[in-house]
Amino acid sequence: MRTKDTLMSNTDSKSRAIPKLDRIFNNPDHIVEDGLRGYLLAHPNIIAATDNPRVVKRREGSPVRKVGIITGGGSGHEPAFLGYVGKGLLDAAAIGEIFSSPTAASFLDAMRSADMGAGVACLFGNYAGDMMNVRLAVNDAAKEGITVGTVVANDDVASAPKSEIARRRGVAGEILMWKAGGARAEEGGSLEEVLAAAQKAIDNTRSIGVGLSPCTIVANGHPNFKIDTGTMEVGIGHHGEPGVEVRPLARSREIARMMAEHVLNDLPFQKDDNVAVLLSGLGATPIIELYVLFADIADIMKEKGIHVCHSFVGNYFTSLEMKGVTLTVMKLDEELDRLMAHPTHSIGLTRIGTFYTPLHKEAPVIMRSLQAEIEKTVSLEKYSAVSGIPLNKTHNVVPTLIEAIINAREWLSEIDGKIGDGDHGINMAKGFERCRERLGDNPPSLKEALEILSDSLLAGIGGSMGPLYGRFFTGMAQPLSHTDYIDTKIFGLMLDGAEAGIRSLGNADIGDKTLMDTLVPAVRACHESEQQSLQECLKSVSEAAEKGRDSTIDLVARIGRASRLGERSRGVLDAGATSCCLILQTMVHSLAALDES
Repeated sequence: MRTKDTLMSNTDSKSRAIPKLDRIFNNPDHIVEDGLRGYLLAHPNIIAATDNPRVVKRREGSPVRKVGIITGGGSGHEPAFLGYVGKGLLDAAAIGEIFSSPTAASFLDAMRSADMGAGVACLFGNYAGDMMNVRLAVNDAAKEGITVGTVVANDDVASAPKSEIARRRGVAGEILMWKAGGARAEEGGSLEEVLAAAQKAIDNTRSIGVGLSPCTIVANGHPNFKIDTGTMEVGIGHHGEPGVEVRPLARSREIARMMAEHVLNDLPFQKDDNVAVLLSGLGATPIIELYVLFADIADIMKEKGIHVCHSFVGNYFTSLEMKGVTLTVMKLDEELDRLMAHPTHSIGLTRIGTFYTPLHKEAPVIMRSLQAEIEKTVSLEKYSAVSGIPLNKTHNVVPTLIEAIINAREWLSEIDGKIGDGDHGINMAKGFERCRERLGDNPPSLKEALEILSDSLLAGIGGSMGPLYGRFFTGMAQPLSHTDYIDTKIFGLMLDGAEAGIRSLGNADIGDKTLMDTLVPAVRACHESEQQSLQECLKSVSEAAEKGRDSTIDLVARIGRASRLGERSRGVLDAGATSCCLILQTMVHSLAALDES
């Protein structure tokens, strides 16, 4: 795994048309890099750069050795995530593309930066890309002797029923989780104590969002969904995912009551409970309107006999320029009350507070050992073909694949925007472009090129597609270590490796509306035609992949971000299944042409 992210050169800022938007940017593809530069220049007393351009750290180091606190997430939610790096909160944050998980390399570098010898607590949201990349980073950190514990936020009541609480996504409640964990670390708590405080915080926190207008990723140039004037989307996601229902727009008092009922009935909160309330705008909601809503929320709390002990009102966790609001309520006990009052100093939250804290003491150094779960490697049959396509003629297979993905950038993002956040094509193209830069003018053999592609995607894409396609191409390259030719069996082993790589990271299968609906039928078709000619085998794979891709139109998503939409995910292609089909068909076309030559 690469340990440092690299940035695309700004010299290619004219490589494509600039979206016509009333927005402030230079190159739409580099808005994250440009924004991060501004943050570092504006707040040099709070945050500092690291060797990894996608990781920021706390400028003022801790005066004592303590548990390091980190998080990471997609850009576009500012001041989350880097805005909470500072005293009493986070020690480092990994930064992803707009609405996309940071890479595993960035999470690992954040862990390295925050490690002070007492372990690291990684506190992050429940999203597929973050889960995969954190898992990879934790495994690599363990190999370096860094002990990392994790807590996953799942406070959004609208994203899954209470009976499936583990499926809920993390939203603005993450801020209160960071505050609890950061304060407990500043007090000198051990890693176990810090993780327990963070877990308690998120277990006692519930959130719901209401959207009044959609948002637009600058690089896309158009919203991914529509909210009609005079309506509101209840349960809106921070990535712009549609909510669970659409209602007529109501007065503030009615919105407050509706949101409070969703949140208070879920835990449930009861009379005489002490709570912290966080009311966050989604980016374009005027601050005065947030205070109008907060006043109505406070009236409801008083009516129910619930005591608001800590209140936070402002743009704490946004979604680009979306209009709307997220209500977050945390039930307090003595410890959480103390941790919410603890002083903090960061870009997104500064709190003078009251010191309930005992004198600082050094946290114990944790016994360093490798974690039990070590990443499994793909194991495939060692077979050498004696005829077929010579490997020394396959140098252009990966470059051709790169061109296909880059050319499909807008199409893939458009498909993704119908039930996702619309960044699939953007991120895929960026990762494949990074591979093209590394390959240069003289691409290596197919095996080495696939390995470079895998590395480029793991380090460059983030989200869930980075780890998935990274493992996909790693597995595909492995059978080429033992052969000088590609025949039907070698190609079958390449597809086996791709499937094994995907399965090593998750449990998706046919029918879940993912890339597996394309890949698995293609693998089966390949093996069923192994006794036929290579041309016939390749044709069967292409046809099966296309049929599998098209099957996702009629499926309801069961895994990933779209799964929270239920029936609303039916009727459109899955973006991952579509990109997988494009990859397989492009490779099949390239190999078929070589077989004929």
